[in-house]
Order: sequence, then C-alpha cells, then structure tokens
Amino acid sequence: MIKTKLIILQLFTVCSLIVNAQAHQKWAERLNKLESTSDPNKKRFELLDLNKELINIWQSEKDIDEIHRYTDKLNYLKSDDGQLSVASFGISTYNGLYQLEWLIFYNEQVYGFSEEFNFNESANPSIFNYQISGSDNDLYAFTVSLDKRIIIDAKDLVTKCMFEELQTISGDDEKEAFNTKLQVRLNRLWVDKEMFRESLSQLKRMKTLISDDKKVKVCTYNIQKEGFNQVFYGAVILNEGEIKVMPLNDASKKIRSPERSTLSDKKWYGAIYLDLIQTVSGNKTYYTLIGYKGHDEFIKTRVIDVLMVQNRRLRFGMPIFKTDRITRNRVVFQYSAKATMMLRYDAREKMIVYDNLAPQEPMFRGVYQYYGPDFSYNAFKFTKGVWELRKDVDLRNPRQQ
Repeated sequence: MIKTKLIILQLFTVCSLIVNAQAHQKWAERLNKLESTSDPNKKRFELLDLNKELINIWQSEKDIDEIHRYTDKLNYLKSDDGQLSVASFGISTYNGLYQLEWLIFYNEQVYGFSEEFNFNESANPSIFNYQISGSDNDLYAFTVSLDKRIIIDAKDLVTKCMFEELQTISGDDEKEAFNTKLQVRLNRLWVDKEMFRESLSQLKRMKTLISDDKKVKVCTYNIQKEGFNQVFYGAVILNEGEIKVMPLNDASKKIRSPERSTLSDKKWYGAIYLDLIQTVSGNKTYYTLIGYKGHDEFIKTRVIDVLMVQNRRLRFGMPIFKTDRITRNRVVFQYSAKATMMLRYDAREKMIVYDNLAPQEPMFRGVYQYYGPDFSYNAFKFTKGVWELRKDVDLRNPRQQ
C-alpha cells in the first residue's frame, strides 16, 4: 500500500514537471515570436498579456529559472540574500517607443509592472544594464539603464510591493494594520538624508513633491475604505541641515470650516498633492499645494492649500487667497462625481488656472453634486503676498488678461 502511494506520488511529480515545462516553453515561444510581429498595438497587448501569464506561472511554481532553456529574451535577477527576484522583458513597439514589462517576486507573491519610454531604434536592447542591490535589513534598489540613461530607478522594491499589496486588502482594520507596517518602511526612505532629493517616482501610488529651494519634501497617498471613505497619509520632510520627518494626520472629518482653518501636521486637511508652487513675499516663503481629495458616491473634492514652515513647525492654511471680498485660508472645490475639473499651475503665466464650477440649473445652487464646469475659466495670480482671483481668463491668450 505504501509502495503504491509512493509510485502515485512519483507519477504526479513527473506529470507536474512535464506540465510546467510545457507552460514555460509555450510562454517563451510567444515571447520569441513577438519581434516578428509588425502591428505595434498587437505587440503592446501581447506584452501585457505575457506579463499576466508570467505572474500566474511564477505564482504557482515559485521559480521560473527553467524558462531560460527556451528563450534568451527574459532577464532574471535575484537579490544576494535570495529574498527577492526580478524578471523583465520587452520590445520596441511604436517608432521610438520601447515597452518594458517587469515583475517582482517577494514574500511568496508576484507583482507585475509595465513601463514605456523613448527608445533609439538603432540601440541594441541586449545592452540594457539591470542591477539589483540590498538586503532585507536595508533597501532593495533596482535599476535599468541604457548607456548612461536611467530607465527604471526604484529605490526600494519592498515598499513598491507593499503599496500593491495594500490594494488587495479588503477590511478597514486590516488595511490600517498593514498601512502601519508600510509607514515604517517608508520612514526608511524619508529619514535618509542622501535620499531627500529623490523623487521616488517608482512609488507610483504615492505622490512626492520637492520644493524649488530643496528644503521641503511632501509625500502623500490615500486609502479608500468602506463607503467611499477616503483617508490620506504621508509626511512632510524638512531638510534644514538635518532631516526632520513630520507625519501627517488626516483630520478632515473634524474640520468644519476648512476654508477658514489654520491647521498643522497633527490636524491636517488630507489630500494627495499633485503640485507644489514655491513663492516668496518679503521674508516669507509659501509652498502652495494643489490637491485631490477623492470622491464619494456623489461629490468630488479638490483643494488649493498653502504650507509655511516656521521654526521647523508646519502651518497649513493662511489668509492669502483673495476671492471677491472674501479672503480664505485655502480654497475647496466640490462638484459632481460624474464631472471632470481642470485645476493646474501654468508655470509660463505663473497662475493657478481652473474650470469655473456652476450648477446645472439655478435651483441647484449650493447642491454640489449637480455642479460642473461651465466652459469658462478662472485663475489665481500671486501678487504682493496673496493669490488674487482673476475671473474669465482666456486660456488661449492669458497674457491679455
């Protein structure tokens, strides 16, 4: 009986190896044939599909070394401690464009990513340089370069994977617990003085902004909880001789009058900041922040805020936004969740320009779920220490305003 079970187990193992080998060979053949494909769109979608398929193979088998038997177009690296692996492959798609697919195997999970970048057709993709460094006690850095050009510059692959894993967690309590671990890992990046000027661009789920004077770095991200509840996290990192990390505590629900409130890092009107504009008036430096607060079932919210640093303390909100006869500490826009609003900084004109919002009908005035752009544009212009409202700006020729 024992001998029979052993034989069955051996047969099962052999069959599994054969099936795995067939899957490896089939995947490799698809990748090998891709260069002969002439349709750029077909190349793009085939690369994405190969990414998904390799995730499934790697996730089930925990190793893809065997694929090298069938193709030389897959780059595969392991960290020195064996805790993390990276696989990558790609091809030129449209003229002057290269698509690189790359995957990370960490903590028994596989995470897939895709990058597109400009590419000289005369260059040889085989001379791409791939490097992975670090250990579990440090940060795992991964770079891809061609000649002296950096294509991918990931400062810590573990943090990147943790952001992806956070998206798969369903319960609010579980998200909070995991986010606590994520913030500990992020703090390693934030406290490192040599890392201060790094944009952390490979952490795409977190927005990182650095001031022109290189003294302030702002990192923000959000977690969507049950019932469209958006909660924001991040930190302001100060570089004034020494690095000081100041975590941000989102207290949006407790702030009844955000446009009139002066706040701090401990009581913050949370948002993902998309742009930072540095202005100076007298001896004061203002860091104006354009942010997105997400949406619920009916309303989207965006914000223009301002940050000042005084004696290494943070102050959010100051009365420098002049709208008609009202001066506000920050400007909050609310409009229909179905609408799209333009809000951006025009560096050439040195103005914050945005869609004017209005209700669909006069009867809905003040009911923001019925608000949307009315095809006119306003702007804020920084003058004598305040952002002054300019109405009905012609974005085709704003200098005439």
